[in-house]
Amino acid sequence: MENEENMTFMVQLPADFPLSDLQQIASILEQSDVFVPGYIPPDIGMYHPMGHFYGSTIDKVGIILLPDRNIVSRLAKATTGHKADDQQRLAAAILAFAQCLDIQFEPSIAYHELGPSQGNLAAHEELARFRLADHSHPRGWMDLALGRTDSISFPGDPPIVADSRDLTKPLHRWHCNYIATLKISELELLPLTPLERMLQLLEWMHHDFIVAGPAAIFACHYFAPSFPRKRLLKGLRSEHRERALAGAANAAWDITHLSEFIRKSNDSIGTNNRFVFASLDESLRSVARTLFTATVEDPALERLAAILATWWPNDQSQRIADRLSELVRLRRDPAWYERQRNSPNAIPEFIAQGEARLRAWSPVTEDAAKE
Repeated sequence: MENEENMTFMVQLPADFPLSDLQQIASILEQSDVFVPGYIPPDIGMYHPMGHFYGSTIDKVGIILLPDRNIVSRLAKATTGHKADDQQRLAAAILAFAQCLDIQFEPSIAYHELGPSQGNLAAHEELARFRLADHSHPRGWMDLALGRTDSISFPGDPPIVADSRDLTKPLHRWHCNYIATLKISELELLPLTPLERMLQLLEWMHHDFIVAGPAAIFACHYFAPSFPRKRLLKGLRSEHRERALAGAANAAWDITHLSEFIRKSNDSIGTNNRFVFASLDESLRSVARTLFTATVEDPALERLAAILATWWPNDQSQRIADRLSELVRLRRDPAWYERQRNSPNAIPEFIAQGEARLRAWSPVTEDAAKE
């Protein structure tokens, strides 16, 4: 069999294919590093068009992009003719790159996130606008991404496709992630060290809740002394406590995006599908990369300590990784399963308790705890 290193790969593109523009778009995306692949990308890199041409033509690989809410909403807004800012141009670059390389978008979690806050009609209207963007010609999006135009618009309003899905009903996974973010928020407001917060969260997950990998990895970053966590949990110490709850709910959606990314990446093993998470949020992408390494590429968590050592002292990162790995492998006590069977209202009770604790916090109680 001929050595692969000596093989020549050729791809024939249409005469009007915008290769030069696509290469510029790829450079923009690579500089921002907006993609987190749920697989080991080729040596040529995630952003090189030839890697995608080879994958689709020779390996018959299909790439599916899982965008977060910020990307989807910016693309939908762009169809109204709204003047683009830098973030909107970056979202346009993502769409143009995907359109030129036949990368499919799957934005379902983003619309389940929108529905509970803005209503079913608003979610379906924005979904229709996103579909309009996704099915349009890439030239307009390239021009917007490369700064040749300031806006892009389409005549009239897009038709809303009949859809029986109720996007106002939060997903079960979101409820579980919301409970976890409420607990993370509660621990952050207590006078504890970062390591104490992390270890207490893991013990609570094991004894009282579930060992939720995406939420645990999110917390590994959020509690880390050196991680740039500013946007991960918003409004936590606001004097308006509903803002803290909104911040926890938003973080729960971020974790739900990540859990969907990992679930689909795991399910795609052995198939020709490959999944990629896309976000404009650098911190969230960092969590996604750690989560992929810890749960898909290295499910034994042997490399987790080395990753966390970027933001934790070495001895603490090792302790966290060891404990999380132990809990993932540890069998539940039969009494835990018995409690679950006898607690049909456990989810709403967890939520009510967590929200009550966040509402009860104030700067005054924090100052008193420090004295």
